[in-house]
Amino acid sequence: MNTFRRIVALIVVATLLAPLAAGCGEEPQTGFSGCNINAGGGLMGGDGRGNVYYRSEADNWHLYKARLDGSHKVKLCDDVPCEINVLGGWVYYANYRDGFSLYRIRTDGTGRQLLKAGYCRGVYVAGDTVYYDVRNAQNVPAVHRMNLDGSGDTELIPDAWLMYWYDDCLYYLGDRLYLWKYDLATETRTQLSSVYSEYVTVDATGVYYFAPDESKLYRTSQDGTDTVVILSGGDHYNVEGGAVCYMKYGGAYDFYRYDLADGTETQLTSFEPGYFDAKGTPIEDVEDLSPESPVFQEAGTSLCILEGHCFLRGTLRESLLTNGRADCLLRAEPGGVMTVWD
Repeated sequence: MNTFRRIVALIVVATLLAPLAAGCGEEPQTGFSGCNINAGGGLMGGDGRGNVYYRSEADNWHLYKARLDGSHKVKLCDDVPCEINVLGGWVYYANYRDGFSLYRIRTDGTGRQLLKAGYCRGVYVAGDTVYYDVRNAQNVPAVHRMNLDGSGDTELIPDAWLMYWYDDCLYYLGDRLYLWKYDLATETRTQLSSVYSEYVTVDATGVYYFAPDESKLYRTSQDGTDTVVILSGGDHYNVEGGAVCYMKYGGAYDFYRYDLADGTETQLTSFEPGYFDAKGTPIEDVEDLSPESPVFQEAGTSLCILEGHCFLRGTLRESLLTNGRADCLLRAEPGGVMTVWD
């Protein structure tokens, strides 16, 4: 009887703890998400647990850490980062101050380490490997891989720009900047597009890419044979979590969220039209100003999506009036609600 009661008690405890364990989630296997590296320049990255690592607009573009709501800001180092990946307690990034050489630093700001000297871009950290492209002496890029500590550096694809990693495959721009897929296991290559391609994102639903010359966002199959247009008339496309966030051409060039399942669209920014001067005063006629007078216009770029929240590098009149500078990192929410985040 006592044994039976102990078994029942253990079952009850396990049932109560199961939701808690599920809430903890699995350890992320990649240091990036969505199209944050390609569309967002990798200016922000997250660990999936509410921590954001970013290039600060408020402090000379230095590397910082904060919470998603902008609280608990801590400077990690003086490097100027892009291509930010966060995985396993490390932040990986290309350092503008050192010619875009590839570095890593622990999430507490210790252990800063040079991984690769040279012009490194397209950084994607997956599992125990760093994938990236680096230019040679002739300024021609090639896709490389290395271990997380910088050892075992190997060239994989010559004359290529790395655009994404997904499910042990690399997606890159090759000849004429068309999109190709490289299977790491079989070393086979598959052409996916016949147009110049940007903003590449890959998930279980397919391969997404933007064709700038056509102003169209496409989705294609893994063999490139089943291709459809998803959206057109925009820029800065970032596909993540079953939706596309992007800038729509026309008007104030605001950003929107397009739901891939039902086609509904939600406005994320509400930029003020027109121009303003260095004091934040609206300008009636730009032509009346001298060429030396600074002129600003509200706008956004470098779109990053972190844990469902949209962030932009922007120019806002509110930021100028509040913080003395127009450039900022802003958080955009449904309904066009914009908050100066940094």
